[in-house]
Amino acid sequence: MPSAAFLVYSGIMPLLKTFFTIIAGYAAAKMGMFPPAASRGTSHITMNMALPALIFANVVPAFTPSNISALGPLFLIAFTYQAIGFLSGLIIREVCYVPRNFWQGVIVMTGMSNWGNLPTAVVLSITQQAPFNPATDPALGVSYVSIFIVSYHLVFWMGGAAHSLSWDFRPGVPQGEAAEVRVSWKEKPIGSLITRYILRQEPPNSFAAAAIEADKTKDIEESFSEKEKNAGTDGAIPVSELRRSEGIDDTAESDPDVQLARRTSRISTASVPMPHRRPSLSAAAAPSAIPSAPPPSPAQSARDLETQSIAQRSETLHTPTLPQKIVRVFRPLGAIVTPVTCTLAVSLPIALVQPLKALFVDVSATGGPSFKGPDGRPPLAFMIDTANFMGGITVPLALVLLGASFARIKLPRPLSRLPIMAMFLSTFAKMIMLPVIGIFLVQAMTGAGLVQKDEKALRFVMMFLSGTPTAVNQLIVASLYAPDGNVDNLSACLLVQYIFMFIASSALTAVALLLL
Repeated sequence: MPSAAFLVYSGIMPLLKTFFTIIAGYAAAKMGMFPPAASRGTSHITMNMALPALIFANVVPAFTPSNISALGPLFLIAFTYQAIGFLSGLIIREVCYVPRNFWQGVIVMTGMSNWGNLPTAVVLSITQQAPFNPATDPALGVSYVSIFIVSYHLVFWMGGAAHSLSWDFRPGVPQGEAAEVRVSWKEKPIGSLITRYILRQEPPNSFAAAAIEADKTKDIEESFSEKEKNAGTDGAIPVSELRRSEGIDDTAESDPDVQLARRTSRISTASVPMPHRRPSLSAAAAPSAIPSAPPPSPAQSARDLETQSIAQRSETLHTPTLPQKIVRVFRPLGAIVTPVTCTLAVSLPIALVQPLKALFVDVSATGGPSFKGPDGRPPLAFMIDTANFMGGITVPLALVLLGASFARIKLPRPLSRLPIMAMFLSTFAKMIMLPVIGIFLVQAMTGAGLVQKDEKALRFVMMFLSGTPTAVNQLIVASLYAPDGNVDNLSACLLVQYIFMFIASSALTAVALLLL
């Protein structure tokens, strides 16, 4: 049995190069060498070109009819991890202080994990050393990670997790300081149901007074702002200038995650069942209680239109026709049509059909046909070489992009405004509790015969991906839905998770290697 020092060393060393690359991306962004435009281009390249190429180059040689049975346990444990995460986030929301505009965000953050480039980099590094087989296990590891990626896309996009982030920014949901009102458990979604239907009590509404006060303050500020504009300008301010003054990046909407979010979130909220809401006291108050705001100027109207969230814009849509309703019903299915899922859909049949596979790789050793080109290699071997060459940029580019994303995170001031307890409990759930559960689940599946004991790459991937932090693209999608693009609470939670990830991942890797 290897010593504890060797296990710790084996768990830490493969992770060092990933963290050094993240730090390099962070430094490059801070020095202005990696601006937002470069991040968007890098995101397009990694998600639409490099990662699909890497998956194709690894799935075709790695999967065989003998190990294709691993798909069932992989999907089973991936969905189990997500279900446990969502349940943990639900409990955290109910028992901890969480701002009102982060109630759904904390659930999605705890349920969805980074199963893309980051674990691919770690798995590639670790499977190249003992006790793994460097000749076959790196390709198998990437293939197994790709199954987790598919399960992520199914739940986040097609399953509606991405669209559910808009619930925190629907009309009537307090934003800004009004969302930071601390409420009792009886006012949380599940607590209010228990209070109303089991305890037979009417749940309180602490947001009402805050909403009235916020409306008064907003009306006064708009009145002063209107006077200043009338006194200092003769015409409307261009929308682009207003967006720059508000800190809104016009070109951010070209991000692939943003485009996918737009495709999957254009279903009118009128056609989606809305949870019952009691009318706000601010809306029911007498007209004399709240001063009326002056009519907005063209510049103010333009800014309001440009900074509206998707959920707010959807309220203004007209009643859809029958063809439009049919399109909207099936539009979420298009979320699974991504370069990654399409690559996997093409790669798996090639890997499992021996005559097709023989065109790309040599399968004569396993009894398959032998097709040779003039150079003595399979005729389409150059496609595997090209995919390997392109896929080689996936890991470093993605890690640099991750570091640059951290450099642009803005934390609220003072930090006491953050949901500190919810942040640490969600980190504990994702980085400590779920890995412990994952280790026991994998060991139980091995003992029950669902996973073979000698499939070390499979067992390691199933254990390691139980302890990864939240995916960064939730930050992109949530900022798209937010009226002002402000998602400081999510940014702070992500920062805590990725800082803690080094220690947690090293420990998880050491334990997994000990159990293999």
